[in-house]
Amino acid sequence: MKLRVDFSALEAAVRRMGATPVAFSVHVATRPLDKIDAELAKGIELPDLEDVELSGGLLSYKGRQILLYIRSHDGKVQAALADGKKGNKFHVADCKTLQTMRSRGRFERYVVTNKLDGSFHIEGKDWKTGAQEEGEARLWVCQNCLKQLNYKGANYGGAYEQAKDFDIEEFFANYSSYFRYLPTRNAEDGESENYTDDWNEVSRKYKEARNLSCEACGVDLTAHKNLLHVHHVNGVKSDNKQSNLRALCLSCHREQPSHGHMFVSHKDTQTITRLRREQGLLKSGDWKKASSLCDPALQGVLDACSRARCPVPEVGLDIQNAKGLVVGTLELAWEAARVGVAISEEDRDAAKKAGWTVWESVGIINDTNRFCEKLQQCHPVRQR
Repeated sequence: MKLRVDFSALEAAVRRMGATPVAFSVHVATRPLDKIDAELAKGIELPDLEDVELSGGLLSYKGRQILLYIRSHDGKVQAALADGKKGNKFHVADCKTLQTMRSRGRFERYVVTNKLDGSFHIEGKDWKTGAQEEGEARLWVCQNCLKQLNYKGANYGGAYEQAKDFDIEEFFANYSSYFRYLPTRNAEDGESENYTDDWNEVSRKYKEARNLSCEACGVDLTAHKNLLHVHHVNGVKSDNKQSNLRALCLSCHREQPSHGHMFVSHKDTQTITRLRREQGLLKSGDWKKASSLCDPALQGVLDACSRARCPVPEVGLDIQNAKGLVVGTLELAWEAARVGVAISEEDRDAAKKAGWTVWESVGIINDTNRFCEKLQQCHPVRQR
């Protein structure tokens, strides 16, 4: 049901006070739990993987990020239930292990799911008694998947440690820009437990006192108040001392310690990037600055390019057509070479039509040296 509210009287009052009305919307889009989400939470067995798509090298099912695992553990089910490390690894990307399995036609053994708690229902026969057993196991992620994405620098050592400490929820949040539908736990402000009853009012006053601007990157979110949060520095949500609060945009908020679970949509991330650009805040200059400004889903690309001594890219470059109209955005761009990286298919297509060469992020990660050579061949760029 849609509620239509006439704000004309309010706008007239604003004008009488000598101010200019600001365009805003009270429309709230809610998505009921889809049947697919319910099924994915339990795990869907697929006869093959024709319905599994790739998005930025990640596994996708009907617009949702997923992982794959083998439910049947045969004779090692007991060992896996006791120690998930001894079970079959689950997959989050189209790694070389999955590519090999595909060539052997063994995908019918896999289950797709989007559970975030790291618990997997497995089954199999005890190798001694032959009795059927089943239960929940804490399986480990495939290290080849982490290397495929260069997740947290996995390509340069530390893949084992990353697998040992792997957090599915943090991983999904890191790559949320690639997917149309986000898990039910989205980035939110003041709706979680342990906040004080007056939190909404405390938060509102604090943001207004900071001129509705992010205290980390400086972006002014006056016209997009929903993209500004108030962060508790010490993590105690009931501690509302002024010294314990910071106004942060969604992008900066999710970079805080223990906030890797925050799911931020690609649309919101691009809006913040656009505002930063319009306000002169996107001058990357060096790798550290570029890393702080870019979408988290492309951190693996930046890390690989930095190690290969590629030129530092621009973050969030608008693409214009022949008429000078903005038709898309590149998350990372090497403008002199007219080479870039875009997350959405629409932006990739728009950039290509405008004469840009657009690379897939996994293509750069898996062949960084060739990518850097191509940059220099397209147009010599001074290294920084």
